[in-house]
Formats: sequence, structure tokens, C-alpha cells
Amino acid sequence: MEGLYGPIIFGRRGGAIHTFYEIKRKYTGRYGEHMVDLRKPLLEWAGNGLLKIDMDIKLNAAWCGDPLPIMAEWHLFHENGWWSPLVIGGKPMGPGLSLFVIDELEETHTHWLKGGKLLSVTLAISFTEYIPFAEGLLQQFGLPAGVGNFFGSGAI
Repeated sequence: MEGLYGPIIFGRRGGAIHTFYEIKRKYTGRYGEHMVDLRKPLLEWAGNGLLKIDMDIKLNAAWCGDPLPIMAEWHLFHENGWWSPLVIGGKPMGPGLSLFVIDELEETHTHWLKGGKLLSVTLAISFTEYIPFAEGLLQQFGLPAGVGNFFGSGAI
């Protein structure tokens, strides 16, 4: 296994290969601008932004079987706003056991059989770090954020 996102496993499973070929991580900071008369504004550090991860996956019927059921798994997470840890190579992609939501899912269909059966598709998936609203409350009691609901609805 190369990794997982909720119940979606990257690597070999059941004789099929389902994996990514490129991952990009984007770290941002948040700043506030303060107006100053007749001068450039002053910039103030307001903290780190949410971690963003872009992943590209190629699905080809030759090595993963029918790509439609795999695409349906990704659509289910995206359409329901579910969050889950994103783990690659046994390591979380964010600090601690960060949770991620799919905020953008793009499909590029490239090859079909004569009858219209899809043979090959590329998925471009954008993840954004998700911080549960009740994170501070749970940590006061010694519980990790999101406990008990790693791939359910966004509510705790």
C-alpha cells in the first residue's frame, strides 16, 4: 500500500493498480494590511494558512479495471464534503494526523472504446486541510480532533 484517503487505498488492491503520479503541497501565510497615511500599508503576520495538496491520478482500464467505480469513490467524498486523513508512504501529509477535504475534482477523459466505454481518465484532485470546529474542545479532554468520524460528515 502506498497510501490512503479514508477507505480509498493507493497501490495494489485486488490485482489492480490505483495510484498517483504527482503530488504538490502548498503552504501559505495570512497577513493583514494596515493603512498608513501617505505611506505604504504595514503588513502584519496573522498566522499560517490551510495546507493545500494537489494530486494527479491516472486511471487506465489496462491496470486498474473499469475506472468508473474508482471515480465514484472520489465523487462520493467530494459531493458530501467528507473529510479524512491523507496518508502517503505511511506518513500523514500534514502536521500530526491532519484531516483533508476535497475542494476540487477535475476529470480529463482521454480514451474510449467504440461503444463509448471509458478506458482512460486523469483525475486532478485538490485537497485542503480541514480543522474541525470542535478541535479545541476535544483537545481539552485529551482527545485528538475528529475522533470517531474520520470519514463521515463534517460534524463531530
